Amino acid sequence: METIRLKIQELLQVSSVDLIGDKDFCTKFDAKMNRQNELMDELETLAKEKKTILGRTLRFPMADSYALYLITSVGKTQVQLKWLNWCDAWVDDRCGYACRMSLKYASEQVRRVDALNELFSKK
Repeated sequence: METIRLKIQELLQVSSVDLIGDKDFCTKFDAKMNRQNELMDELETLAKEKKTILGRTLRFPMADSYALYLITSVGKTQVQLKWLNWCDAWVDDRCGYACRMSLKYASEQVRRVDALNELFSKK
């Protein structure tokens, strides 16, 4: 679990970088998104191995994309979500930049994503 917590911290740190106005915006934006995607993939693998939703992401539809949140802690009945400044940086109206959510709801959302990914995975 310590590895998951370290990866969560790294993903939050990478995501906190604001590149608006940077003269090398496009290059740095691509590098940032690539690193975020790598970390999210690593966290998904680690979380599945440990049978936890800690470190998994939840996505809420927004316009032509979605707002992306990271599960940063898991309690007995609730999870803590933190917003990730990813892609278009959409923020969900209900969650804002951080929120608590039912563990049952978050677990079901993660289960649905996993089931869909399994359905469409190449075997």
